Amino acid sequence: MPNVDLTPQKLSSWRKIALGSWHSPGDPSVYGTVEFNASKLVERQKRWAEQKNAKAPTVTAITTRATALMLVRHPQINGLIRWGRIYNRKDVAIFLQTAVDEAGKDLSGFVIYEAEKKSLEQVMGEIASKAKAIREDRDPNFKKAKSTFGSIPAFAMRCVLNTMSFLLYTLNLDLSWAGLPKDPFGSVMITSIGSLGMDEAYGPLVGYSRVPLLMAVGAVRERAVVLDGKLAIAPTFKICVTFDHRFIDGVLGAKMVKTFRQLIETDAGLDELGLK
Repeated sequence: MPNVDLTPQKLSSWRKIALGSWHSPGDPSVYGTVEFNASKLVERQKRWAEQKNAKAPTVTAITTRATALMLVRHPQINGLIRWGRIYNRKDVAIFLQTAVDEAGKDLSGFVIYEAEKKSLEQVMGEIASKAKAIREDRDPNFKKAKSTFGSIPAFAMRCVLNTMSFLLYTLNLDLSWAGLPKDPFGSVMITSIGSLGMDEAYGPLVGYSRVPLLMAVGAVRERAVVLDGKLAIAPTFKICVTFDHRFIDGVLGAKMVKTFRQLIETDAGLDELGLK
């Protein structure tokens, strides 16, 4: 007689990868939440939609553009750890996570390379086209990865992922000839929890990706805030951050927050982002 009656679950490729990504706790993750006043941002979104007769940039697209500019201003945050040392990247690459289906059975993502060189409209277009290709199973990298990882037993997944990480990042090898895309995880990971109706949540760092910073962007909500010493109602949203304390300390974290506030909450910053 078993202690618990169990039946094995049929695992998706994503669930196998998740099982292979983490084991017992013991990592250098630090967590924090920053809330932003989105009053000016929301006004700019409405103006954009009216003037261009088009869908306004999402908060995720705006955050992606802001993150690219932030990493340019603070290049110490744009890098990875290999051979026990910190290496800085020359370009900004941002990984955005996306659900493959509404049921959330599979998750995937894509990278916007050289994001610091792209306008807000270019970022919007790339997010829309790449997310659509993944959901319609037209993205070659996703199809290849799904096929490859789907055939790997769950118990062997951690070994495969760590070996891939070692080759791609520790040895810094270009394995595109073997079907692995160059730099598949980028400088920072961004996930839109707001699209799921969530205000705040923390994502775990993925060790084999070598990404030291993960940002979860919450939904815009009307909330009570204090403006000029008076209680008021204003749209706000939260960004929940998980970062590698070996790579980013409190000083760098404070600089990052200050830059985001300038870009998202001020007219000059929104102009710089291209939300006019």
